[in-house]
Formats: sequence, structure tokens, C-alpha cells
Amino acid sequence: MKKERNLTVVHSNDLVEAAYSISTDEMRLIMFAASKVDSRAENVGELKIYPKDFAQTYDLTPRNVHRNLVNSIKSLGNKSITICQNERNVILPWLAKGTYERDSSSENYVSIEFSKYIEPYLFELKERFTTINFEYASKLNTPFSYRLYQWLLKAKNLNSAKEHGAVSVILDNNWMKTQAGLDGLYERWDVFRNRVIEPAIEQINSKTDISVIWEPVRKGRSIQSVKFSYVVETGAFAKPVRPRLKRRPKVIKGSDAEGGWMRANLKLLLDYEVELKAYDSAAKLDIKDVERIAEYSSIFDRVTHKRAQRELSERRARVA
Repeated sequence: MKKERNLTVVHSNDLVEAAYSISTDEMRLIMFAASKVDSRAENVGELKIYPKDFAQTYDLTPRNVHRNLVNSIKSLGNKSITICQNERNVILPWLAKGTYERDSSSENYVSIEFSKYIEPYLFELKERFTTINFEYASKLNTPFSYRLYQWLLKAKNLNSAKEHGAVSVILDNNWMKTQAGLDGLYERWDVFRNRVIEPAIEQINSKTDISVIWEPVRKGRSIQSVKFSYVVETGAFAKPVRPRLKRRPKVIKGSDAEGGWMRANLKLLLDYEVELKAYDSAAKLDIKDVERIAEYSSIFDRVTHKRAQRELSERRARVA
């Protein structure tokens, strides 16, 4: 399945603001399945997901994709979301059914059917919904970064959120934790900032079509919320899109073929870094990409390797 710029995921605003806790694999499964169907469709029914397409879309190694999809179906079968309706909380199950072959071959598909209670928030949508570009959302690899991206895009349609050409919204810290399934975690502001807010903003800024700045909002001596402001990047000076890296070939470790693969990916990442810096001198690669640069350059480019190692040490120290 080829990722296209006009492929979208559409959620009702109630679902965007709902409280639920899901893993990265479950998030990807829901997003992938929802992207396969027109949000105006009726009677969606069973949705087939082929591991090969899923792996290609998320740039995953195909080997364990079928198994991970099966595990996601099993866990989602026991999970629900909480939606507020008229001052009452309503608990809704994600799935009505999931099926899969016992054989974990990558050629065997899995299928899911969303519950009849969830479908109205994913399909047959006519008003009060948020549209997300799948090309960018699929690059986010943590549930919180995806949820925050949703919340920010939802604010785009609110006139009250417009501020000097940017979109601004204030989100309460406890609300964000509850909606993202983080209740009882990251009680201290500095821990929540370092381990949740900053990594999510870094991902959104480096991998999506919006550029976000943020600032804590104090109430008395404590920080109870965060103000996020962003602009959507369009036109000739749009933020460069991270390239898809080449898959590791099935070759012997340390072989020339492996070396060629590492050099090719190192060039892709370094070229992307140059484009990103040209776009915004303060922009940074995602920390996972810096780790890749350190790995790929360890044999061929000592200067780049030392630079990447130094950056990793500095960035890890900030979140320790």
C-alpha cells in the first residue's frame, strides 16, 4: 500500500477528545484500518489488513508484523474508550470482531470489524470531525505524539484558536494525561515535560506538516497546563519530508553488502538533515535518526560519528 499525500484518517471530534490507552502497534492498526475506508461510508463491516502492506506503510521489518497484528487484535478486543456525553461518561468497545490465520505467514491477512458503537465516530461523518493527513500521522511512533497531533489539528477549525496567523490552544496537564491513559504517571511537571511533552513535540516538528512551539502556563506556583501554538507548513518553503530508509538486506554482518546499505541510509539521513536545517536552523532530527546516524557512521565517518554521539549524550542528559 503506497502512502499518498491525499490519504486521510478522519475521526469525530468526540473520538479525538475521548479517553483511551493504546500501544503504538494498536494505534497503527486503528489508523491503518480507518484510512482504508471513506469516512462517509456506511455499513463498513470487515476490514482486511495484509502484513506486507502494513509493513510497507510504516517502514517495518516484515518478519514479525503478522504476529504483532494478531497481538494488537487480541489486546484491542479487551480495550475500550470513554466518551463524555451530556455530563455522563460512556464506555465503548473498540472491536466487534477480529480474525486471523494461525499460520504467521506474511501472505496471510488479518481482519477486524469495529464495534457498532465506535463506527459512528469513525464513519458516516458529516460534521464535527478532524481530518488527519495519513502521510504525516503514520510517521509518529508513540501514542502520545499521535494524540497530541490530533488535539492540535482539531483546534485548527476553531476561530477562537486563531492568534496572529497561528493556531493556539491551551491543554490542561491532567486532562492530557487522562485522555492519553497516563493517569497516575509523571506526577512531577519536569518529568512530564521531559519524558512526554518534549519528545512528542520533537516528533511532530520533525515528522509532520505543522511546526509547534509551546510554553507552560502557571497557576500560582504550579504549572497546570501548556499553551501550544503552531502553523501549518505549505507552499514552496514547506518542511522537508523525511525520506524512507532502505531496508536492511539479508546479508552477513560486516559484509560489503551491509556496508553499502549503511552508506546509502547515512547519505539519506545526512541529506535530509541539511534540508531540515536549511528550512529551520533550530530544527533537529528525531533522536532515533541521530542514533541511526551514529550507527551507520561508526565505520565510515569518524567525524560524523563523534558529532552524533555528542548530540545523543546532550539530548539524553536533558531527559534523564
